[in-house]
Amino acid sequence: MEINSFLEHKETDTSNIILVKNLYKAMAEGGGSALLKILSDNPTWNVCPGTPEGGIYHGISEVFGVFYKKLLNILINLKAEPEVFVDGGDIVVALGFYCFTNREGGIIKRVRFSHTWKITSDNRIDGVWQVCDSLEMRRLLEAE
Repeated sequence: MEINSFLEHKETDTSNIILVKNLYKAMAEGGGSALLKILSDNPTWNVCPGTPEGGIYHGISEVFGVFYKKLLNILINLKAEPEVFVDGGDIVVALGFYCFTNREGGIIKRVRFSHTWKITSDNRIDGVWQVCDSLEMRRLLEAE
């Protein structure tokens, strides 16, 4: 069951939700200067234990130079596909699925996630609290 049909959530594209949607878009397109405009100068990625490379990463260089560099060697063609956004003022929650392929046959796999994004007073993203079905992710990876 997809998230929208379960929650029957009707969202409004607030400025915070648009900011977070722009972050997902910039990350899907490879980041670059768009990411630097969206993110604070020292964002924190708090990735749940059990997830590949789970831990806390501080700053652009750790997030993209360490975390994503390692993660993308494990989860091939990783994409975050958010389906529902909830604006909580200084946070935005995104619910969705990670999609990635296996190394063997290119089979697409999906795992649930919840991202809670922290929004700064100057309308930038200061980091994420990430939770996902890490057990299912590990099972899918071990099945390869």
